[in-house]
Amino acid sequence: MADIFPSILPTGEEFVDDSYSAAELERMDGNELQSLAAKHPTEDVNGRSKADDIRHALEGEKRVDV
Repeated sequence: MADIFPSILPTGEEFVDDSYSAAELERMDGNELQSLAAKHPTEDVNGRSKADDIRHALEGEKRVDV
């Protein structure tokens, strides 16, 4: 009999993706992205970074309240 890892078994809780997708970030304009980056600063980006840099840095990162 094969072993099943508990981490892949359904828990009854609905999965919620709380990270930024590339498509979502692409729809945002420069001002929205800069505002987002200001609230989610990293070593690579902040509120004064270029839009493309912000998109690249925040893709897949956990969502923050804006």
